[in-house]
Amino acid sequence: MSRLLLPFFISSSALAFEVLDVGAPRTGTQSMHNALHILGYKTLHSGYESEKRIPWCEYLFANGPLQDAMATLEGYDAAMDEPFQLVYEEIMEAFPKAKFVLTISDPERWFESYVKLVAGMSTTDWLHSGRDFGDFYAERRDHAEIRYCAAATYWGCEFANFTAESKRQCLQAYQHHNERVQQVIPADRLLVFNFTAGWAPLAHFLGKPIPDEPFPHVDLAGDIFEKNLPETSQPVSFLQESIKLNAEL
Repeated sequence: MSRLLLPFFISSSALAFEVLDVGAPRTGTQSMHNALHILGYKTLHSGYESEKRIPWCEYLFANGPLQDAMATLEGYDAAMDEPFQLVYEEIMEAFPKAKFVLTISDPERWFESYVKLVAGMSTTDWLHSGRDFGDFYAERRDHAEIRYCAAATYWGCEFANFTAESKRQCLQAYQHHNERVQQVIPADRLLVFNFTAGWAPLAHFLGKPIPDEPFPHVDLAGDIFEKNLPETSQPVSFLQESIKLNAEL
């Protein structure tokens, strides 16, 4: 994907941005959100603050202004979840000292996680709950980029009614993303991270002391929609909202 970087003003508070998780959604972004918080960062997970995705979706898929998208990073040190994993080149240019973490998962395991999540959502009453996700969706509900920006749709992924060909395309795009990240981001600014490694690689890479507590493993969306655990008041995924929008259109 080739995008022209537009001139924009970055305030002094935005210059504090330090870490971008460039791993695909469903590769542990919720765990990374908690881990970076423990390490002292103010983290933006776009599944928990879904309105922050809108300017990025519009920038990526509807020629929206980069300045508006960058403004969502004000006051944050780190960010993760879609579509943040797609904008590493913009972040590299805007924040020359920023570092990047590529959370990885076996491709088949990643795909199956999404399949289970979507299947779990279809068996709950979530789609029929009548929830209001805010005026920002009502204002943009006819914008295709909002639906295209979630659940790896931009990679040609289909998780509810996938075919062998659509799965192949999806996995190929997922692997291409991981490969390109490692080609484009300089090695000294990128950590390829496996959660089984625990705190040490992440803390050392970021120049932080190793916390005296277990590494967090968090998946609110999976708990609710895969394991059918009770919902919390915390929003868990923009995927939920995208599916609801599609169901209503």
